[in-house]
Amino acid sequence: MRHDLFQENQHLKNQLRELIDSVGSYRGTQRRFENFELKLLECQNFKTLIDCLIETIITDFNLDNVSLTLFDPNHIAREMLGSLLPHQQHLSFVDVYQNLCLPFRELQASNSWPGGSPGSMRPQLSSSLAYIKLAGFESTGVKSVAILPLIRENLLIGYFCLGSYTKKRFSPDLAIQLLSHLSAVIAVCLENTLSREQLHQLSQIDMLTRVKNRRAFDKDLRREIARSERDKLPLSCLFADLDYFKIINDTYGHPTGDRTLKAVASSIQELLRETDVLARIGGEEFTVLLPNTESEKARDIAERIRHKIEHIEIPDDKEQIVRLTTSIGYASWAPGMLSNETVDDVHRRLMSAADRAVYKAKESGRNRVRGEQYSQLRDS
Repeated sequence: MRHDLFQENQHLKNQLRELIDSVGSYRGTQRRFENFELKLLECQNFKTLIDCLIETIITDFNLDNVSLTLFDPNHIAREMLGSLLPHQQHLSFVDVYQNLCLPFRELQASNSWPGGSPGSMRPQLSSSLAYIKLAGFESTGVKSVAILPLIRENLLIGYFCLGSYTKKRFSPDLAIQLLSHLSAVIAVCLENTLSREQLHQLSQIDMLTRVKNRRAFDKDLRREIARSERDKLPLSCLFADLDYFKIINDTYGHPTGDRTLKAVASSIQELLRETDVLARIGGEEFTVLLPNTESEKARDIAERIRHKIEHIEIPDDKEQIVRLTTSIGYASWAPGMLSNETVDDVHRRLMSAADRAVYKAKESGRNRVRGEQYSQLRDS
């Protein structure tokens, strides 16, 4: 009997030791999840958040692969990331909601995924080929996956997939409470950063022409002045004022006037470099910021813009062709000429010089390009 009690006691000790080890392991895992969620919450913009989801999580959790699929019907997420999408092999976007839900519906139809609406799905873990295909890992050597549906207000906004080369890493019998919490945090962070950046972007854009507005232009001009001073590079500014634009509105109507402004903005943008900045700063006034551009080059660019606008054809509501011209003024600034100018001084004087040049173009017959010499501050 004593032997039996001893054996039972040893067995209980082993069970307690395993339980303590299990609790310690869970606490360590929980801390890793909490630390990673804090990193997500600290991301200030969408690109940083994507970097965290795709790069940081692989390191923090020793993963072999990840993928993120997002519902992006208006291409807002893609626009935030720019034309060269980072981590392109790990990212995909879906424009139609039914297509986003379709892979899960198919798994539900085959009883491979628990039933229910897409907006109520919970994370699932599996080593099945169907799950690996859903994650986009079928040719990567991944043996098991965790699929995290991203839900906001009972709607599926995407799904995040974790992959491992080990078949037992994401087995269905594992507890998923931490993954459920992580998927909720990811969904909130995605929605918040996209909304915040979209609001910021809207505050910087002229809604009709989709180019920058006066506020954004002023900010960019100050930044470029500081950069030009640092790098000792010239900087030029163009003002383009459409000739007799009021007549177009009065004669053909405001819808035609709006189409005209859109066409002008698009035509100017086609002639600019990626580093140049185009903005609409008034009703029919546009301005162009040209970094690292001397006066002679600025005049050439202004002439090309004037010539292109002169040949724009805009149909009115009755399919009649409307044509227009523009008067353009330019001014240039070279850094380091005097030491007592601030960024605000250069900003004010460069804009003022370009504005005076526009009036010169108007007074000399319109549909002209005129320059104005930048007026330096006097030495004190």
